[in-house]
Amino acid sequence: MELWERLEEVHARWDVLAHPFYRRWSAGELTTGELASYAGQYRHAVLALARASEDAAHAAAGEDALELAAHAEEEAAHVGLWDGFVRAVGGDVDAAPTPETRACAHAWARPERGLPATLVALYAIESAQPAIAETKRAGLRAHYGIDDAATTAYFDVHVRRDREHAASGRRLLEARLDGADPGALVAEAEAVLRANWRLLDGVERVTNAT
Repeated sequence: MELWERLEEVHARWDVLAHPFYRRWSAGELTTGELASYAGQYRHAVLALARASEDAAHAAAGEDALELAAHAEEEAAHVGLWDGFVRAVGGDVDAAPTPETRACAHAWARPERGLPATLVALYAIESAQPAIAETKRAGLRAHYGIDDAATTAYFDVHVRRDREHAASGRRLLEARLDGADPGALVAEAEAVLRANWRLLDGVERVTNAT
């Protein structure tokens, strides 16, 4: 089985759209407090994605470095879009991370990995984002009265741009597969996707305790 098929299996195993939190999001069952808590926690993941993108740019060279630097600049700008959502749902942009969130941010932005591992982490995250962003946006509009462009901007952008980012990431990774360890790359992808699932576990744990 080739690498891309193995990555699809990992994605299916840790598809966060099957997580109870996102299922309740789509069903309109989240409270305003749960949305606010989630928004503040996931901000740490947004920051980590921007850091991972920047690390990839620094590790590359030539035209690849320029392409990845543009990607990193875009992800850094998306933090502001996410903050618009956080404030709109009453969240805290300075919310302290739960242990699960802290682990997710570390897995996404793990600084000690090499470029192929960072690229596969970015690919795993971004190839899943269009469907996730579309599902979250649809739920916000259908159930929570949130449909203004300023509040849904982060989701609007990621429905479209992460298809392009994932395609770019796949191309950059394919150019570096000679001599790479497919098992290690699959394990890296699984680590970031599992960490996202557990971030949601942490949100549920905290909100259920209040």
